[in-house]
Amino acid sequence: MPSSGWARITIAFAAIVSSVIVVASGGSVSLNLAKAVASASSVVILALLAFDHILWRLQGFRHLHSRPVLHGTWKTELHTSYEGRKDEVINCYLVIDQTFSRICARMLFDRSRSGSMNGDIVRENGRCVLYYVFRSHKNALEPATNPTSRGAADLTIATTPSLQLEGDYWMEVGTKGTMRTIGYTTTRYDTYTGASQGDYR
Repeated sequence: MPSSGWARITIAFAAIVSSVIVVASGGSVSLNLAKAVASASSVVILALLAFDHILWRLQGFRHLHSRPVLHGTWKTELHTSYEGRKDEVINCYLVIDQTFSRICARMLFDRSRSGSMNGDIVRENGRCVLYYVFRSHKNALEPATNPTSRGAADLTIATTPSLQLEGDYWMEVGTKGTMRTIGYTTTRYDTYTGASQGDYR
């Protein structure tokens, strides 16, 4: 769903278009005019929804905004302080579902998975950062030493020499770690097995 701010923008644009039509008609509202206003409002809403979901990602529209396009699956290397895997480089996948007005992040691991509860892209101190809060769920056969818990991630979005993400995460159980992306595909995967067979550039 679009954010409340995006919904207000949509309503405001529709209201402006409706007002322009009414003023252009001399202020009188006939049945035909009411139909025209309703049609114009529908067109504005559909256009903004198309921009929010698809158009903003297309090359020809990117000069209208500075929001990075992260939509897809990112092959990722993760280092953790979790005792059972602290000496490993863990291969995992960051899957991002993104529209212009919202962003959701999922992580796929061989032993667990996580999904964001809230997230946003923020520009601060000259850098672009993806922040999100997530809940992690272990696979059914994993031991109790790897419990379900919540956490937060702070990933810097770099554009040079190529688009990539790198940053840190923290868990409420006390573990923490670093992660960085090493490959990307526009395909969004739902399982670790599927993601591990993907073709990344």
